[in-house]
Amino acid sequence: MRLARGGLIEALDRLAPEDFSRRVPYGDRTVHDVLAHVAAADHVWALAAQGLLKGESDVRQPLSPAEAVEARRRAIERGRATPVAELRAEMDQRRKLLLGLYELLEPRHLAMKLPAFGEAHNSVRERIWRGYHDRLHRADIERAMRMVWHPPKLSFDPRLDPAIEALATDETSYVIHSIDPVMWERQVRGLNWTYRQLLMHIATGDWVLQGHLRHVLEHGVAADWPDIDAGNAERLKEREFSNDRSLVEEYLSMRHATLRLLSQLKPEHLEPAITLWWLAEGERDRTVLDYVLAFERHERLHREQLRPAMKYATSTR
Repeated sequence: MRLARGGLIEALDRLAPEDFSRRVPYGDRTVHDVLAHVAAADHVWALAAQGLLKGESDVRQPLSPAEAVEARRRAIERGRATPVAELRAEMDQRRKLLLGLYELLEPRHLAMKLPAFGEAHNSVRERIWRGYHDRLHRADIERAMRMVWHPPKLSFDPRLDPAIEALATDETSYVIHSIDPVMWERQVRGLNWTYRQLLMHIATGDWVLQGHLRHVLEHGVAADWPDIDAGNAERLKEREFSNDRSLVEEYLSMRHATLRLLSQLKPEHLEPAITLWWLAEGERDRTVLDYVLAFERHERLHREQLRPAMKYATSTR
């Protein structure tokens, strides 16, 4: 966590005053908003650590997803009227408090549960490691400095809402930025890929969906299925020397392109037939809407395959 925080501070130190108004691709926050969010973010984790020290974690209810989003919104809104120097001082003070609480944790505290909105992944050791958060927002800041970004206003057919929510990059970004760097070149259990190659596949994983969407938008019917194995192999070969940072950038860019295509779909584009060849006989004839709604399972599967390489899982091996 100290190393990750050091990297974030280095990124902040390089900014000129006018840089804090730059927009962060691929969202709608400014760099100042990111700083306001980071400055306040340790508060909830300090409360969680206090609960662990009191032995309350198993009964304490976490914030719901909606409550967490609202808390982030309030912190950013408050921070917009706060000078950069004050936000940085708040960031430092909250982190000192958090680390002071963490230093009091004992093995018995790490054996408790820390509920995560009802998810399966609720171990204390996973959820108290905050290094991913600083890594993620350092990348946000550096991306804002490389790109000029104007957030597009996208709207979607209401029937696509579950897919849009599931295709948000937050969970996958959390796992990717939590990976222990020493694991990238090691083989994924059960796959003939390294963790870096798995990240290559995740980064480019929307290519088949995008091909179908473009074909439907242009021709009104779904395209024939491509040779997926050959296409995946070609994309891995092309990225043989790509590092994890560039792959994360490609993942975010590609997902943004997918959302732009989805925003162009009209009701008539959702009805064409498509054969989902991986389903059982008798269940394969579906619509484009069914395919889009099911697509998030692909990324969820590969996100779970990345998890054994996360820092919390490797730090005691």
